[in-house]
Amino acid sequence: MSMAASCLYRGEVVHRRLAPLHHELRYGVYNLFADIDELPLLAKRMRLFSYNRFNLFSINDRNHGPGDGAPIREHIWSIARRVETAAPVTRIFMFCYPRVLGLVFNPLTAYYGLDASGQLRLMIYEVNNTFGGRHSYAIPAGDDLHQSCGKRLYVSPFNTDAGRYDFILQEPGEELKLGITLSTADGPCLKAWFTGTRLPLTDGNLLRSFISLPLLPFKVFGGIHWEAAKLWLKGLRLKSRPAPPPTHVSISKHSRDVQ
Repeated sequence: MSMAASCLYRGEVVHRRLAPLHHELRYGVYNLFADIDELPLLAKRMRLFSYNRFNLFSINDRNHGPGDGAPIREHIWSIARRVETAAPVTRIFMFCYPRVLGLVFNPLTAYYGLDASGQLRLMIYEVNNTFGGRHSYAIPAGDDLHQSCGKRLYVSPFNTDAGRYDFILQEPGEELKLGITLSTADGPCLKAWFTGTRLPLTDGNLLRSFISLPLLPFKVFGGIHWEAAKLWLKGLRLKSRPAPPPTHVSISKHSRDVQ
């Protein structure tokens, strides 16, 4: 990994539904990429960013992990220690939307676990649905940076909790790319990906991000519901919501675990 430092990534998210009908949406976003052990230090260094306090931008423990206020670093490191990786993980970065004026919705927070040489060894995908559910998938990273795991959490109301996720990623540097494909027994049904460019994490870049996209939380959360309404009008019907998974974390032994 060439850029093992906290930063921003400014780019675009694309969602493309493949079956049973075709539908696509895309929108510009900015994401925080932060060392989870440095969150308090980042808050001290910048005026416009805080940790567990209100500010223009912030990160709050209650928006991640068990949601009970447990520190992000403690929760994520506890998961990382349960995963067998080719080399020990020494740093973990979180990739997510920050709170903006106290508001946020993260469909996905991705945690990148690096070894002492900066090589990617672990990914933890923390998935949220709009019903208050949250589930994390912890997967060791192989050399080809292609990962798979079984789906556990009901996310889109147009899909059940069955299926498989395939992740394609790259080690973050000047650019970051992360792609996800959801497949069922009938084949791929949904693809989503982010592509973005690195920006230094400074008050100036935070302010410029806010000015360019001042209502990012409403854009993300409102966009989900607006696109769902359009899918319903196209004829897609809702699936019954099943009971949540019995555990909040799924641990994979291999980078491609389809169980």
